[in-house]
Amino acid sequence: MYQEVERKGPDKPIKIAFLSAGLGKISRGFEISSTAWHSHVRGQENVDARLFSGGKYKNSTQVWNCSRNGYIARLLRSFRLIEDGCRLEQISFGFGFLLQLLFYKPDIIWLQEASLADVLLKLRKLFGLRYKILFCDGAPVGHAVAKKFDYLIFLHQFAYDDAVKDGLNPGRCCVIPHLYFESSNKLTKYEAREFLKVRKNQFVVLCVAAWNRHHKRIDYLIEEISKITSGDVVLVLCGQEEQDTPYLKQMSEDLKIEVRWHTFSQEDLSKAYLASDLFVLPSLNEALGAVLIEAGTHGLPVICHPHQAGQYIFGDDYQGLVDLSEMNNLSNVITEFKNTRNCHYEGSRTKEILDEKFSRERLTSVFMKFIQQISDNKLPTVR
Repeated sequence: MYQEVERKGPDKPIKIAFLSAGLGKISRGFEISSTAWHSHVRGQENVDARLFSGGKYKNSTQVWNCSRNGYIARLLRSFRLIEDGCRLEQISFGFGFLLQLLFYKPDIIWLQEASLADVLLKLRKLFGLRYKILFCDGAPVGHAVAKKFDYLIFLHQFAYDDAVKDGLNPGRCCVIPHLYFESSNKLTKYEAREFLKVRKNQFVVLCVAAWNRHHKRIDYLIEEISKITSGDVVLVLCGQEEQDTPYLKQMSEDLKIEVRWHTFSQEDLSKAYLASDLFVLPSLNEALGAVLIEAGTHGLPVICHPHQAGQYIFGDDYQGLVDLSEMNNLSNVITEFKNTRNCHYEGSRTKEILDEKFSRERLTSVFMKFIQQISDNKLPTVR
C-alpha cells in the first residue's frame, strides 16, 4: 500500500524516496537519519517524499527483504557464506523495491547503504529508468567508491574537500550533516535519573553506540572506566547487541564495574542523555557521529577522538577532543571532568555551539536547495 502524501503547489512535485533496509528492525544512525530527513522534507512545497523501510515502521512503506538477523542470514552465516548479513539485507531490499521503482517512479532516491545503491544502479540500467541516486556517505565508504553514484552528500567539510581535491565535480556534492534528534520530553534531571534507576550521587558516563570492539571500541571504554578509583561512577551503554557483546559483558563483570546495558527508543534515549553527566564516544573514526551532536544539544560535555568529524562538529579548540588511541587518556580526562570541571557549565557551552551550527531549519533549507539542483538536471550524471 502506498503512503498518502499531500501534494502542494501548482507544479508537479519532486518524488523523493528515502530508503533504509534496516529501519523497523535496527535503530542506529542510518535508520534514525532516514526518518529524520523524511519527516522534515515531506512537508516542503512541491515534494512527494516517501519513506521505505525493511521492517514495520510508522509513516513508511515496508519492502520485502532478507533480514540481517533472519533465518536465511543465520543459515548462510552458519555455512560461513556471509559475515554479518547486512549486504544480504540490502541486496534483497533492492530487488524488493523494484515494484516501487516501476509504479511509484521516484525522481530521486536518498540512501546510505552502498550495496543497496549498487543494486539500484543495475536495476536502472536493466529497466531503462531515470531516477537519480543521492548517496549520503554515512558509513563512510569514501568518495573513491561513492563517486559511481549520481550525487553525494558528505557529512562534514573535510570529506567534501578531499573529494573535490581528487577531482570530483563540486556540482555533484554537498555538505549536509545529519539532523539531530529533538526531544519533546520535559523531564527534570532528577526524573530522568529515576527512569534510569541511577542514584543521586552517582557520576554517569554515557555512550550511545553499537556494542562492539572493532569500531566503537567499547572494550577500550570499559577498561578505561575500570581505572577510575572512585566507586560512584556508572557507565551507561545505550545501543544494540552485536557478536562482541557477550565478550564485553563478561569483561565488565571481570573488571567489577557498574555497567547498564540499554536498548532504548529515541524518546527514551533522550532521557538517558538528560540523566547523564558526561558523554563519551571512543571510536577513532566517524563519518559524523550524530550521537555527538545529540549529546551536545542535550547539554552534555562530550569526549571523543580528534578525528575529522569531531573537529568539524566542535572546532579544533574544544577541550573534549582527546587522543583516545592511547591507554589512560580517557580515564584521566573523565577523572578531571568528575573532580575539577563543572559539567553543567561545560555542557551548556557545548549546547550553544551546536544549536547554532546544526540548526534543523538551516540544514533542511540546504538539503532542499540541493534537491532542486538535482531535479533541474534532466538525466542521471552516471550512466
